[in-house]
Amino acid sequence: MKTLSRYLSPSLRTYKDKVFLIEPSTGETLTFAEFGSALGGVQRLLREHGVSSGDVVTLIAGNSIDLVVMLYGVMTYGAIAKPLNPQVTPVELQNLLIHSGSSLVCSDHRISIPGFIGKYLDIDAYRQSHGEEFLISLDKEDDSALLIYTSGTTSQPKGVLLSHRNIIHNTVTAIRFFTLDHTHAKICILPLFHTFGLISDLSTMALSGGTTVVLDTFDITKLSFVETAIHQYPINSFSAVPLMFDLFVRLNCDLSGKHMKYCVSGAAPLRESTAAKFFQRYNFPIVPAYGLTETTCFATISPPERIRAKSAGIPAAVTIRVTRSDGQEAGPHEIGELFLAGDSVMPGRYFKSSVDCFGGPENKWFKSSDLGYRDEEGYIYITSRKKNMIIRGGEKIYLEDVDTCLMGMNAIADSATVRFEEDGTEKIAAFVVLRESMQLASDQVMSYIGQNLGSLRIPDVVIFSARIPRTSTNKVKIRELQELVHQAAAHV
Repeated sequence: MKTLSRYLSPSLRTYKDKVFLIEPSTGETLTFAEFGSALGGVQRLLREHGVSSGDVVTLIAGNSIDLVVMLYGVMTYGAIAKPLNPQVTPVELQNLLIHSGSSLVCSDHRISIPGFIGKYLDIDAYRQSHGEEFLISLDKEDDSALLIYTSGTTSQPKGVLLSHRNIIHNTVTAIRFFTLDHTHAKICILPLFHTFGLISDLSTMALSGGTTVVLDTFDITKLSFVETAIHQYPINSFSAVPLMFDLFVRLNCDLSGKHMKYCVSGAAPLRESTAAKFFQRYNFPIVPAYGLTETTCFATISPPERIRAKSAGIPAAVTIRVTRSDGQEAGPHEIGELFLAGDSVMPGRYFKSSVDCFGGPENKWFKSSDLGYRDEEGYIYITSRKKNMIIRGGEKIYLEDVDTCLMGMNAIADSATVRFEEDGTEKIAAFVVLRESMQLASDQVMSYIGQNLGSLRIPDVVIFSARIPRTSTNKVKIRELQELVHQAAAHV
């Protein structure tokens, strides 16, 4: 049975005296045996508070050993773990508690929850029962284990309910692709309220007997912590999003630890120039991957020894169908929407939602809304989001092309281009963040795009902004930018 408790048990027995978790900020370490005892403490805690199998337990905390223990403790108990961003607002939290039906909140800080009548516990409350024996639950592989609320980039927040089968299949696939074992060590710098870090840097080590160094959630002020960890511990790899890799290179961070083998990139397209500069600087590669919360984490992984420029790799945990607009399967190098199926794909529609997100043959394929193509050898290339595209002069205009062009302007630090409608006509708005002390006019931006991409891709409006709103995994919040465009138009 593909359940977390059954797949964790061999690691707890075989590597019981080996260190599994390290938290540099507190100096705490946890061996696999101690991790098992901590999980037993969570199980007892949940029993004492009346949590039943299938109940949703909300976890709100920064990256820490306590959050790791609670995440796995809730899931191996048979309940559903729902980790949330610690920056969640009281109103957002209230709505998510109501939607999920969660009546127990565990957090590392006191929070205000308007109208909440459930129970509140500290994230480390399990320590009072530390030393309890870890018991294998009677979960079935299709039982729900993890509920992730994802903002997406073009829609309102949706809940993705993942099963034990999803998590195990995706994790075991990653272990196989990266040939991971008990000798491997990783840093986790990605937030654990999303699946990228949870699967790539945590679950792979839990199931293979490796070690994870848990760092505080990444921001630009904590680059030194990543540098220190790489040199203090025998780190072999870590996962990050493209923006992080850009920062590492631009700020000349010291990542050249003698044990480093590679890094894994996901959540957004990795520019070829970023990968090349990174390899030139550090002499180990970034391995591009692609996935969605709806596919647990990985959908494609680049074979580390056969990375192809601009490709996200080959199908790893799912079957991928590139589908033309007429519903037929696209040929090599023909762009279509990516449809995904397999044991890593969420087993049903979005949590408590009637939105139709499956299609294709037998209506079993998840519609990703991502556009891409495959080459003759099965490598997948992501070109854009389906909904972030307009048609001008009979030609499809993929707005990510405009962003790629703008990154060639030295004065621009960040940009995001979105479609909007005005009087029934599709138009383009380019949001631009300037580098410190740099100046640029709208007509200069438009002229640059026209010269490099042609007149069809020139934005209708250029908006200078202090920042580009993004999700915690660096995806642009398209809906929020579209609202800003409409607000700006209303004041003209």
